[in-house]
Amino acid sequence: MKKINAALFALILSLSLLSAPLNLWAQEQEAVATVNGVVITREQFIDLLEEQFGPYALQELIQRELVNQKAEALQVSIDDEQFAEIYEVILQQLGGPQGLYMFLMQNNATEEQFKEQVRWNMLLSELASSEVEVTEEALAQWFEQNQDYYDTPEMVEVSHILVDSEEEAKEILASLKAGEDFEALAKEKSQDPGSAVAGGYLGNIEKGITVPEFEETAFSLPIGEFGLAQSMFGWHIVLVHEKTDHEKAVFSEIRDRVERDYRSNQALDARSFLNKLETDADIDLFWQPR
Repeated sequence: MKKINAALFALILSLSLLSAPLNLWAQEQEAVATVNGVVITREQFIDLLEEQFGPYALQELIQRELVNQKAEALQVSIDDEQFAEIYEVILQQLGGPQGLYMFLMQNNATEEQFKEQVRWNMLLSELASSEVEVTEEALAQWFEQNQDYYDTPEMVEVSHILVDSEEEAKEILASLKAGEDFEALAKEKSQDPGSAVAGGYLGNIEKGITVPEFEETAFSLPIGEFGLAQSMFGWHIVLVHEKTDHEKAVFSEIRDRVERDYRSNQALDARSFLNKLETDADIDLFWQPR
């Protein structure tokens, strides 16, 4: 990220210079800083930028032009809805707004720069995927090999209240059976900070995801009933909201999804795709690093 940011900075600077060529020589001796009275000139500043970041800036310009040309030729673009969906997933993976803030601080970047890079990577992925040759036979074989991935697994939608002792768990269970509100008790008493704020709600879970003791209780309980489970974390008061049976996917119903996944899996990675674009292009370089 730092190298990209530096290259972009050099690029912006070079573009501003190109837009005002008549003023360049007049300003090259302009001071950009003084150190104990010694002047550092704009010419020194620009020379250092060109020397250290010139190759990256030039390669960035070339690659962006190649990608723009390819995207225009194939009529490929990233719309706002696509971007928002992916960006939300990335934000969650980083740990929310606070995690994003720390990530940006560590990489010396702004959120706008980060968003630009995400959109750029998405476009590269779309372009690389669009070049993958697809046959119905290949898709059918891919689907068969990845059947479990496309099937809807058996799931249970649950909430829980986590406490330290069996005695407290039984007291809460009695209160629930007497009609007290589950969400209110979870927010007040649950030792699981992640779910307590949501009234104990955990969402849909699949088999093999949670600890065995919790899983056994959750999958065996009827909908709308409470149960107890002891695990390494403590005692759980479990409430089942809904259940979903295992359902095998039908290729004809999800063919488009299968094709997207197949293309993504078979496509070149970003670096290899950019290298291919450069290799296939007619590029003449008139600038050499000092």
